[in-house]
Amino acid sequence: MAVTCTVRVQDVNGRPVAGAQVVVLGGPSGAADAAGRWSAALTPPPAIPQVVVTHPAYVQERVAFAGDLRTEPWDNALVQRAVAGDDVTLTVTLGRLDTCPVVELNAEQIKAVMQQPGRDPHAALLWRPPKYPNVRAYTGHWNDQLDCYVAEADLLPEKPVAAEARGWAQFHHHLEPVRVDALGRFYWLRYPAPQADGMHTVAVFSPNLGSPDPLSQLDFVLFYSPNTSSYSAAYPYGLVNDASPFQQYFDLGKKYLLDEFYFVAQLLARKKRVVTVMPIVHGTDWGPLTTGEGALRLLREVAAFLHRQCRTSAAGVRPPGDNPDELCGPNLRTLARAVFRPGFGPVPPVGGVAVAGFSTGIDPVKQVMRAFPVAQGTALWGVPSLDGTDALRVWNTAFRELWDLDGFHPDTGGWPGYLKLLRPWFTADGTRILRSYHSSGRVPPDPDTDPDPVWKDLRGAGLTLDRRQTPPGRWARIKQNERWTSVRMSDSYVDYGPGSDRPVFLDAHHTTPRIGFSHAAGLTKLG
Repeated sequence: MAVTCTVRVQDVNGRPVAGAQVVVLGGPSGAADAAGRWSAALTPPPAIPQVVVTHPAYVQERVAFAGDLRTEPWDNALVQRAVAGDDVTLTVTLGRLDTCPVVELNAEQIKAVMQQPGRDPHAALLWRPPKYPNVRAYTGHWNDQLDCYVAEADLLPEKPVAAEARGWAQFHHHLEPVRVDALGRFYWLRYPAPQADGMHTVAVFSPNLGSPDPLSQLDFVLFYSPNTSSYSAAYPYGLVNDASPFQQYFDLGKKYLLDEFYFVAQLLARKKRVVTVMPIVHGTDWGPLTTGEGALRLLREVAAFLHRQCRTSAAGVRPPGDNPDELCGPNLRTLARAVFRPGFGPVPPVGGVAVAGFSTGIDPVKQVMRAFPVAQGTALWGVPSLDGTDALRVWNTAFRELWDLDGFHPDTGGWPGYLKLLRPWFTADGTRILRSYHSSGRVPPDPDTDPDPVWKDLRGAGLTLDRRQTPPGRWARIKQNERWTSVRMSDSYVDYGPGSDRPVFLDAHHTTPRIGFSHAAGLTKLG
């Protein structure tokens, strides 16, 4: 008996990957043609068929079947099967993101790395969390409950704030316990080795999902941090600080998403099914991620990776202590046990996107608003149009919300230029949303007195909330409606800490995004 096996190889955009190598283990092999197709007769077909697909610009995919190629379950969510008699077509999606390598080093081994040129362990460091001593986790990641202060929709209390109030006591909030390790998984992702130079490591947090089937779409928060031009470590794994070595770039992602700014905890506290994505910039070069096309491609790559991990449904949800590598980017390609199913469904498309920027991280946000096409090559870094699909229209539909978290506009082109850019983005349709939070040190214009016409557009039919607080020596004001929030605060209102609040208050500039992200997460239409 012969079975004809046809393999169609495509990228996350659905475009053929010509030249991909296809190997049926113990059987025939060959290269995909210009249409991304390879075909061969399997005589006899293997008892336990396994197919491997490789291309130097993409992550290798391997799929194993539990038995007959035509009828039995398989273990790779990026593979779809169509059967017509003895003809089997496997459509394999190749992505460009996979987990960073990991290594567990003791104190002496880390000391030895610190004495080497570059101080580079060439992998993400791991530790054993006290709560899970038999499980390896990314170094320093939270492994227990966080008591998270969560902002309410009106943010400022209705009653006057007491003169002695400081920190979160000046805001309308509640306390929400959050178990990050029980509610999702954190991944450090990278591009394939031949493509990695000059491109970015990406921090991703994927919330646990309850649906047995993949979601119809994935919503995202795409966060841009300030640049890393002052960093001295080798990118991305290098260590700094002789007294207590740490990975400088990886600490950046941990700081914002987990244990200082609490971005992930804020979304989990709201029970939002939103994937958080944070590119880790090398210096000041964001590469293709300063364009809408590059941002859309990145999110499609993240969606494909998560689908491969069965994290677009409940199939990839496991307890924190399920396996020894459960908290260090558990990867179904390598570290975690395979999931066999009779079908996984397609990779969910990118749904709604909130683009957020803090401080000088607002500069790449503005570039994304301004430009769409990538300059680095659309085949690998962009979204070529396919079958009449307009990639720009897809991105404009996805880019629903903008979260300005104390953006440093005076150092990134000025406020007038930003307001001029903001107006056409906001008015492009009647559903886009702006959430804006600024301390007085960033000199935000007053919407009541600034002459720019964008304020009229933002007010729309009117405000649902206009409230201020003026305790002695400080002030704060919120203006808000369904599509717009403007929060302006004197530095003295938020310049306080460190205290016992979580997330903690520090200086005004680094405290404002902790308040703003919490508030925007509560109002978002995503998830």
